[in-house]
Amino acid sequence: MIRPRLSAAVFGSLFSFLCFSGAMSQQASVQEQTHALIVVGLGGNAEYRDRFHAQAVALQKALTERHGIPAEYVTYLGERSETVPDLIADKSTRANVLDQFSTIAQRAGPLDRLLVILIGHGTSDQAEARFNVTGPDLTPNDLQMALMGFPSQTLALVHTGSASGGFLEPLSGPNRIIITATRTQRERNATEFAEFFVEAITGEGADLDKDERISLLEAYQYAREEVARFYEDENEILTEHALLDDNGDGTGSEEVGLTKPDGSLAATFKLGGISRTAAQLPEDPELARLYKERNEIQARITELRVLRDAMQEEAYMAAMEDILVELALKNREIRAKEGNGL
Repeated sequence: MIRPRLSAAVFGSLFSFLCFSGAMSQQASVQEQTHALIVVGLGGNAEYRDRFHAQAVALQKALTERHGIPAEYVTYLGERSETVPDLIADKSTRANVLDQFSTIAQRAGPLDRLLVILIGHGTSDQAEARFNVTGPDLTPNDLQMALMGFPSQTLALVHTGSASGGFLEPLSGPNRIIITATRTQRERNATEFAEFFVEAITGEGADLDKDERISLLEAYQYAREEVARFYEDENEILTEHALLDDNGDGTGSEEVGLTKPDGSLAATFKLGGISRTAAQLPEDPELARLYKERNEIQARITELRVLRDAMQEEAYMAAMEDILVELALKNREIRAKEGNGL
């Protein structure tokens, strides 16, 4: 059935609301800073050790160079910190990980965001799941206590290892995004999720709405689909089933999205664009103005996606098309300005 379009008056009001909301989102982004903590656990052998380190370095580089997080706010704790001390801040022991949470909590503002990415192997017994690090392993209870230092900040924790599903329910809560590579702690085989999640953050394939930013929703969906494709290509049984929980119910969902129980908060946690601070805007006033205008357009895209359920589908698609065209034109302006070297 063809749905009627919204009236011009209603659509005009909606569009005005999106513009206003975009401006408010831009003002809020000036106050927010993203803190990232990458923790690489025990590799077990040289192959996994090298793979995990390469994934962490790629993440570290993408978060700082591509997504604009200042280097001092991106911390990498690894298995062998002495090998590359310029990249690895410290050894990834339980004590050092918990100390790093405390350090970040002390400097984080009330509107800041925390992104934690665990890369490595996990194990479990009947009692609880564990993330394997040198010395005592990290447990859900350890992280639960550490995250209590962030009462108002948006928290995102991505556990890419085996048995990671056992971390989801204990860490779930309001204003938290929990992503795990496995559905339960009983899925204990080595996972492929990290490889494709890193690919989502470092590449362009996960940017489904072409806004030059990557949301955690997009990264999760990309990684989950690529994991399934990998097992299919290898003609192997899928032994890992990723979950995302961002509504605080502790359940988690495989299928996520703005119209699903989980996915709406993850859609707003974007890397790049408005997650950059005002201090990172170009020094050229004209170029800075263009960047701000682009951020406002990107914020309107996010707002429109949230409102999709309340709109007729034709009106939503028409509005989205208009904003995407506006974004493309703004990007062209920016590229032209940057290309002139001014």
